[in-house]
Amino acid sequence: MVRRTSIAVYLVALSATVGMIPAHSEPAGEPTPAVVNGAHEAVAWIRVNRPAGSEEGHDERYETTRQTLIERLESPLILLSALRQPEIANLETVRNEEADPMAWLGAALDVTAPEDTDLIRVGLRGERADNLQQIVDAVAQAFVTDVVESEKLIRLGRRDQLLKKLKDLQDEIGAKQEARQAIEKEADARKPADLATLGKRLDEIKQEFEQMKRISHALVEVMESTELDLKRPPTVQRVEAPTTPENP
Repeated sequence: MVRRTSIAVYLVALSATVGMIPAHSEPAGEPTPAVVNGAHEAVAWIRVNRPAGSEEGHDERYETTRQTLIERLESPLILLSALRQPEIANLETVRNEEADPMAWLGAALDVTAPEDTDLIRVGLRGERADNLQQIVDAVAQAFVTDVVESEKLIRLGRRDQLLKKLKDLQDEIGAKQEARQAIEKEADARKPADLATLGKRLDEIKQEFEQMKRISHALVEVMESTELDLKRPPTVQRVEAPTTPENP
């Protein structure tokens, strides 16, 4: 039998996990833009964390997820979010594209998924090195914040749905328990000839009661896994540039 008091304690403990998912990752340190073919290039890096069970190396499902995230990063929603920041909107590089800054940024960004890594590379080339780095950092951070906040809402929404289901089920279990006790008392006061009908009804309530207890136990197990999910790191995070022979 699931004790209502123990469930209450569990719900309180689970509720304490709210907010454990960070609103955003700390941005990586600002690198110095490189000079490529006479133009400055600023780069920001984002790690796409592998889900549990995903093996290192090539994983078709993981690569599909990474490509989907790239499409999301290049979407108008993310670009507009970055460009609407006052410190970005006032940059000379952005003001020079006054006609359509979002179209310029969408065309100028070079977003790739380097092979044999868990990274997304966000590059931007132009003349003003300081402007470029601010812009590319703003785009990367707007993307990470969007993904993290979306995941947070989904996870907390799922948790809240489970909490409601468990509460409703506990209320129903309590009502069934009271009904069973009422029939047992009624049976004590009835004549033997009436006991068959009451006994049948009592058996039905007992079966329903046991079924609801099994469902309640299953819900508690799902909620425990959801609690772990709330503590799981977000899918994406800002990282510093990887160290490679080509990028010491």
